[in-house]
Amino acid sequence: MKYLPLEIVKEKALSLGFHDCGAAKAEQLCSKNFDNWISKGYNADMDYLSNYHSQRFNVCELLEDAKTVFSFVISYNTENQLEDSKVKIASYAQGKDYHKVIKQKLYALLEELKDLYPDLNAKICVDTAPVMEKHWAVKAGLGWIGKNTCFISPKWGSKVFLAEIICDYQSDYTQEVRNQCGNCRKCIESCPNQALNDQETGLDSNKCISYQTIENKEFIPDNIKLSNYIYGCDICLNTCIRNNKIPKVENEFSPSQEIKTLISKIENEELEKTDFNKVRKISAMERVKFEKFLSNIKGRK
Repeated sequence: MKYLPLEIVKEKALSLGFHDCGAAKAEQLCSKNFDNWISKGYNADMDYLSNYHSQRFNVCELLEDAKTVFSFVISYNTENQLEDSKVKIASYAQGKDYHKVIKQKLYALLEELKDLYPDLNAKICVDTAPVMEKHWAVKAGLGWIGKNTCFISPKWGSKVFLAEIICDYQSDYTQEVRNQCGNCRKCIESCPNQALNDQETGLDSNKCISYQTIENKEFIPDNIKLSNYIYGCDICLNTCIRNNKIPKVENEFSPSQEIKTLISKIENEELEKTDFNKVRKISAMERVKFEKFLSNIKGRK
């Protein structure tokens, strides 16, 4: 039996800047809730979410003979998240592009693991791969999915990125932790557009500020309140009591000077396309074009 101890993976992951790591047995996931969510149209026009359905729920189609999914957590709950600004950008997009940062860390981790286990066959996944990241993090015992449909780590809260390494080695599979949201509904009640509900469907993207300011390429409906957000949204994250006592971190996701300059230029009505392009080049804000960004600024109230 090919065996890779979780202890080794976690030790190396933490040394590279991840904050937690767990392991789950690679197996097919149930798609019932996801299919129900899609059938209700809660994915809005994000039709790509219906693509690669079988791969999304069966990691063995992404890696032949997959045995283990290692799940990783890294916090972006940094100091000085520009929360008092007149215009708001989701905190996950204020620093360096997490796709690039996390991929670099995972490749470095995988290289170290292959030095120890040369025949290790593995695939790394960061956000864009058709993988149910939150579900694997739950199965790996790292936390639970809250009522705002975001993953919540008991150690690091909900301002976290997730990533995975799928491999053909068995490991020490961690036990799932119970959902600790209880009767709390702060995230649901905080959404200005009532995008969240207590049902299994959870989030109606059509009403979500993040969807409207990023994914929606058409005009934002007049009834949607942006609450001064021009890219993404932190409202349901900021109201989550699990984030109250979580330690702040200082890493690549701390607000960049470019993002601070961009917000200052917007507040002073001095924004130029070059300011936007500087941020777009280094951050996770590559998903919108300048015209869409301007439209969000005009309709942010």
